[in-house]
Amino acid sequence: MLSPPENDVFVKSSPILYLSVASIDDAYVQLKNVGVTFIDEPHRVAKMDTTETWMSFFKDSEDNVLALLSEVSS
Repeated sequence: MLSPPENDVFVKSSPILYLSVASIDDAYVQLKNVGVTFIDEPHRVAKMDTTETWMSFFKDSEDNVLALLSEVSS
């Protein structure tokens, strides 16, 4: 899907790398505890039948935007 950025945080020209994790809450806490700068907290972005997709965006040391991604059964 191609679309304009949702906000100024995503205007940067590099693509976003999505990292799939088993537990987004655990990964979020672990990364936050070691100083990772998050743009937002884990939040649901989609619900399909019995699966929910959750994401949380953060920046690496070079200011690139990356994301945690987790799919869970609801």
